[in-house]
Amino acid sequence: MDKRYGRKSLQSSTPETGPASAAGRPVSADDAAELLAQALESLITVWGRAQEAFGTTVSPTQLRALTIISRSDGVPLHALAQEMGTVPSVASRLCDRLESAGLVHRELDSGNRRKITLRLTAEGDGLMGAIRDRRADDLAVTLAAMSAADREALVTGMLAFQHAAGHEHAHEPAEDGRHPRRGAGSRSTPSSQRSA
Repeated sequence: MDKRYGRKSLQSSTPETGPASAAGRPVSADDAAELLAQALESLITVWGRAQEAFGTTVSPTQLRALTIISRSDGVPLHALAQEMGTVPSVASRLCDRLESAGLVHRELDSGNRRKITLRLTAEGDGLMGAIRDRRADDLAVTLAAMSAADREALVTGMLAFQHAAGHEHAHEPAEDGRHPRRGAGSRSTPSSQRSA
């Protein structure tokens, strides 16, 4: 336990000794969650460098929206709102700002004027590509400082975590009692009703 902050310290895991589990001491789910949360703070720092490097004024919430839109060729507005855990009106105002910045454009369905599909513009696609490349470069620098065995263990652990998170979400009932489709976004929370 890190006495300064009342938290378990990642310093208990070193290149020489490895994590506690490697020394034969199983790590509980609670301990793993606390250590992972600390590790994610470092990852978030690395993640944020890419956005800062390009001097973009895009906020973290707007960048999250751009990331969701960039995953496929056209995202319905209601799907963006659902994945971001907010309501369509808030997502629409968010896209207003992204559209004004020239990063997103909307397409109206000729048969249903209420159906809006969002796509990245060439500028938006270029920004996301540059940010992803910078993130990959920054991560590569950090990963290069790890041993091959630690990198393999990290990838194995992250894939297992991704699988568990997806499995848990797929079986979590929606507010109306139905089960969401795999890959659907998180549902709304009270704080998510605020405008980005």
